[in-house]
Amino acid sequence: MNEYIAALVDEFYQLGVRHAVFSPGSRSTTMAMLFTEYEGFETYMNIDERSASFMALGIAKAHKEPTVLVCTSGSAVAHYLPAILEAQYSGVPLIVLSADRPYTLLHTGAPQTVDQQKIFGTAVNYYEELAVPQDEHYYTYPRQVARKAYMKAMDIKKGPVHINVPLFEPLVPELDRKHFEVGRSTYKVFKPNYGDVFSYQNRSNNTSNASNTSNASNASNVSDVSYTKNTTDNSANNANNANNFNLLLAQYKRVLILAGPQINVDEVESIHSFAENLQAPILADPLSNVRRCHKTGAINDNHEFNINRSNDTDMTQEKQSPDVVISTYDAFLADKDLWPVLKPDCVIQFGQIVVSKRVQQMVASWDNVEYIEVNPTMDSMNPMGKTTIHMQASIDMFTHLFAVKNESNAYLNRWQRLEVAGKAQLSTAIEEPSSFEGRTIRKLQQHIPDNSQVLVANSMTIRDFDYFWFSGESDAVLYGNRGVNGIDGTVSTALGLATNGQPTYLVTGDLSLFHDLNGLAVAKTHNLNLTIILHNNDGGGIFEYLPQKGTKHFDYLFSTSQGLDYSGAAKLYGCGYTKISSPDELAPVLAKVSEKSGVHIIEIPTDREYSRQLHRKYTKVSVDMEALL
Repeated sequence: MNEYIAALVDEFYQLGVRHAVFSPGSRSTTMAMLFTEYEGFETYMNIDERSASFMALGIAKAHKEPTVLVCTSGSAVAHYLPAILEAQYSGVPLIVLSADRPYTLLHTGAPQTVDQQKIFGTAVNYYEELAVPQDEHYYTYPRQVARKAYMKAMDIKKGPVHINVPLFEPLVPELDRKHFEVGRSTYKVFKPNYGDVFSYQNRSNNTSNASNTSNASNASNVSDVSYTKNTTDNSANNANNANNFNLLLAQYKRVLILAGPQINVDEVESIHSFAENLQAPILADPLSNVRRCHKTGAINDNHEFNINRSNDTDMTQEKQSPDVVISTYDAFLADKDLWPVLKPDCVIQFGQIVVSKRVQQMVASWDNVEYIEVNPTMDSMNPMGKTTIHMQASIDMFTHLFAVKNESNAYLNRWQRLEVAGKAQLSTAIEEPSSFEGRTIRKLQQHIPDNSQVLVANSMTIRDFDYFWFSGESDAVLYGNRGVNGIDGTVSTALGLATNGQPTYLVTGDLSLFHDLNGLAVAKTHNLNLTIILHNNDGGGIFEYLPQKGTKHFDYLFSTSQGLDYSGAAKLYGCGYTKISSPDELAPVLAKVSEKSGVHIIEIPTDREYSRQLHRKYTKVSVDMEALL
């Protein structure tokens, strides 16, 4: 009697959805069986609902399409909430199908029955209850629901959607192919790719010849760009220019670009070119992927560039990053005397705010600086409250419309000198006699393949990457769950990324790994490949840098040492395992592991106090202040 679900499944396939993740349960039988029977979907059975939801998140990130997530009724759907929140704040499309008991069983004490109506509240882009359709709409109504859900998941602001599905018994559906085919229409969903119009390749000739004004002479006629000026700002700069797009950036000689997480990889070239013409330094967060090697050519879906790689010499020459990219700022900006020296006329923010608190504090200290947020969804991504202009536009569109040529590189040179000093100081981390996080990251960047993808765990790991992952040394794509910045679901997200077949690495601390050990189970059942770099400092290392350090009950309440032997976890879940006793062992172990399949855990014991001392060491960057002025 539940065969109408077959039309729902087919419609998602017709719309382009190809991946579905299930957790076992009785009430979801109909949906799980029909998705599996359809044969057009890559399906994954993940026993733990929380792990399943983060795996779906990783799949959606890797494949850039909505992933279906199916669970049974009751508390099962509640386990999805952390991943739903991350998807909402990271802009990742998920389609949640929660099986439910019929209305007649609600509030009766029936097992596995809770109120699932709008259980995710405002954390989803769209909610609908899929009621049992009437006979005349038996196959067309579920298709309409699927279309609405898909379009909301892929809206300008991508995100999760939730369809609650009350199902009556018998739950085992009839698997006849005819149920999938009934009710199909010629309905299509088409979203124009404006990035193709405003891409780096299509505008490179224009920007290379840019003068003091933008070449976008008809910019004022572009209807899908919104220019909103903060009405409290009465500066002369903006008295008459609110509608004169051509002059927006021409008036500034010192422009600073912040490139944070949630920038699409295919927008990086636009940012590079834009900054080079402006002579504007880019403070590039590692998760922005602006630190990647700068190469000429288009980026394909496998993170490779369509260029001629005829020999090793060419490869070496291609491994370079524009001089505008600054990657060691979190170290040298520990010197607050630099902040006024580096003050710009204008800040442009692409993506989410950068991870570095020092950058945020520095920007917050500046007054009378134009601050432009570029965001197509108008979601404020600047918690510092310094924004003066919200620009509702994509990165490609903004950089096309407002490209200008700045002839002076004086401001950029200040940042470049600091970057040289920062790299010189931080590069010596690879010479430290004992293992610590900075040395690992430097080695990892040098020894993983260019087509790799790396999931960077939150807490201290992402901050270590901010220090030690240099610009221009790797073409690897970095990912992170920076929507709500939690440590849950890290392993599962990495395994979701691994479904695209690229060499995949997870760099994590021990508590983040411990938090999602259940996620390892799916790797064996679905033959997924993942290398886990585990820094085991026996606790929460980030608390060593916070005010809680040294307080009463510090270890018990905050660092939470567990004393776990992760070789046992590797054995339990069928993973390979190597424990590093010397930092010199890492490179040959990475090479060896790259030739194997499955999950391999490389455990690197580190000492929290030793790491804290080294962080202090590497923030003392020697700078010639007079040379900057």
